[in-house]
Amino acid sequence: MKTNKDKSELMELKHDPVPGYKGIFSVVFTVSLLYMAFILFQPCF
Repeated sequence: MKTNKDKSELMELKHDPVPGYKGIFSVVFTVSLLYMAFILFQPCF
């Protein structure tokens, strides 16, 4: 048995993008990848 809620449209939560976050994310992500590579290629002893 279906209710009216099942037939209604799904609600979508949206917001406008904030300028600048994409560039900052790219920089932080690149730095973290370089740091991870630095750690992984260090000698064990």
